This record gives sequence, C-alpha cells and structure tokens, in this order.
Amino acid sequence: MTPSAEQLRIEGDHRPLTQRPTSVGAQNIERASATSLSVTNVALGSGHEKEPSDMTPPLSINVFTAPEKALVGERPRPFGPPLAFDPGTSTLIFGENDAVLVDTLSTVAEAEALARWVALHHRNLTTIYITHGHIDHFAGLSVLLKQFPDARAIATPESVDLIRKDRPQWDYFRKLFGGQLPASITLPEPYDESSFTLEGHELRIIEQGRTDAVGTTSLHVPSIDLIVAGDVVYNQCHMYVGDTTPESRANWIAALDRLAALNPKTVVAGHKKPGAPDTPAAIEQTKRYLTDFGRLQESTSSDQELYDAMTELYPDWVSHQAWLMFTLNPTPGR
Repeated sequence: MTPSAEQLRIEGDHRPLTQRPTSVGAQNIERASATSLSVTNVALGSGHEKEPSDMTPPLSINVFTAPEKALVGERPRPFGPPLAFDPGTSTLIFGENDAVLVDTLSTVAEAEALARWVALHHRNLTTIYITHGHIDHFAGLSVLLKQFPDARAIATPESVDLIRKDRPQWDYFRKLFGGQLPASITLPEPYDESSFTLEGHELRIIEQGRTDAVGTTSLHVPSIDLIVAGDVVYNQCHMYVGDTTPESRANWIAALDRLAALNPKTVVAGHKKPGAPDTPAAIEQTKRYLTDFGRLQESTSSDQELYDAMTELYPDWVSHQAWLMFTLNPTPGR
C-alpha cells in the first residue's frame, strides 16, 4: 500500500541532469524556484573502483544536496542567524540496471525534486536505506515510494524504534517546517541483517550507536571504497551537538575512527556545505569539531561565549544556527 502525500509543484529548469550513462559525467546541478539543489557526481573509476573477484561491473554514485531552509519559530538563544535547517544529502548508488537510495530528505519539495532526479538515472530503484531515525532523513519517504512503489524501504530496528518513539513530535516538526512535510509520513521496515546487495556488490551496514542520535548507522561499499556516513560525518557544516554529552561525543569519535580504519576514497556526509567534496578529510574535520566543542564547553562561561568561540574556529562552515549547539530548547543552559 502506497501512502498519499500532498504534491507541490516546483517550477524551473527541468532539463535532464544526465541521460542513462555508460560512463558517468561531471558535476550536475538542478535549480528550481522553490529550492536550489546541488548535485555532486562521483565517477568511480581509475583508482576509485575495486572490482569484485567475479568482475561484476563497478558501481557509481551521485550525491544530491538540498540547501539550508528556513524554519518557523524563534531562535533558542538571542544570537546567531534566524532559525533554519542545515543542508542535507541523499546518495544514489547505481549499477548498470539497479540502484539504491540512501536517505530521502524531509520536505515535499525536496523529496519530489529528489524523485525526479533519481528517475533521470533510468535505473530500477530496488532499495531505499534510511541511516537513522531523525525526521530530516526519512520524512520524504512517502513521496519517493509513490514514484517508486516497488522499492523496499529499510532501516535498522533501532532506527525504526527511534522513529516510532518520536512520532508524538511530528506535529511540532510540521509547524517548525511551516507545513512543508508530507501529509503522510511512512516508516521504513525494520531490517536486521548486516548487509544487502546491489548487482552483486555488498553494501554493509555499520551500526554506530549514539552520535548525533541514538542508533545511527553508516553504509560501507567495499568494492568502490565508499562510505555513506549518515550523520556520523558532517562536511563543512556546523554539527548538531546540542544533545551530546562527553560520553556520547567519545562514542561519536570512536565511530569516526571505525570509518577512517576502512580507508575509504569517497565519504558522503549526512549534512554538508553545498559543493564541498566528498572526501575522507571530512572524517577528521568532524572529529576536530567534536573535540573543540567539548574543550570549549568546559573552558567558556556562557552559551554566547561558547558560540562565539566556535564561530571563530569555523568561520567558513555553513548553518551556524544556535540550535545546533544548544538544541531547540529556548531555556538558556548557562
């Protein structure tokens, strides 16, 4: 059964980003009046591919980045930019015939644009994998399943448990996003295996525990040295550390070390600065941000001082909204 969802039309340049390729081209960009969307194309060849022993044709990826979007509400602290949500990514991993999509964004406009973009690849979308239970990674699922009803939507049981637990907050998020979330929000089905396949290639689920949420995961594709990190990795984008503790940040750093030990060539962050390259450098940058935040949280005497110190350290990172450091709770912490 496919759930219904309100349909929003996006007017703009709808020329194909790519035709069905025999080899993948360079970076593509789709622009629409409702939202500007950045697409990074990674052609995994000549050093970026490692074919399985049976010589299965290699996979390729494209990364879709939806930009920062305004939210409705007051800032939780009287400093920083107006309330907004940071840029998010969806990753399409595809072979000659089939494809897997990782995460589905949040608003109807984003999800519809994402669905059109996926369709332009002319692949059979077999699986939609949700990396964790935060609403900005799965709210668009109903829109994608309407376009691709034969796709199987999956997430780990712990991620699905978090989605169910947070269901009472959906009305709050609908207001926060100004009515832009789909009318019907669909849950992925629990998937308790440690991997799945795409055209003979193994896609391994790495359970990471608590990072910016409980039960976060990353996806590792060894044959092409790819990690789709989910929110374990941020890329030149201020991080959601408002809910963290010294213990959870230590676990987060350990999760990053696990990713680095895999020696990936391509690392896609769950949130990134549009246009930032999908390189392993983002792993170390994420670790440094967590370390700096923990150190400054101890050494500063007020939220304003902590915010200003992080601004000075990371002046070029996008989405410097105060809620990412202090949550959406309007009560000052110090």
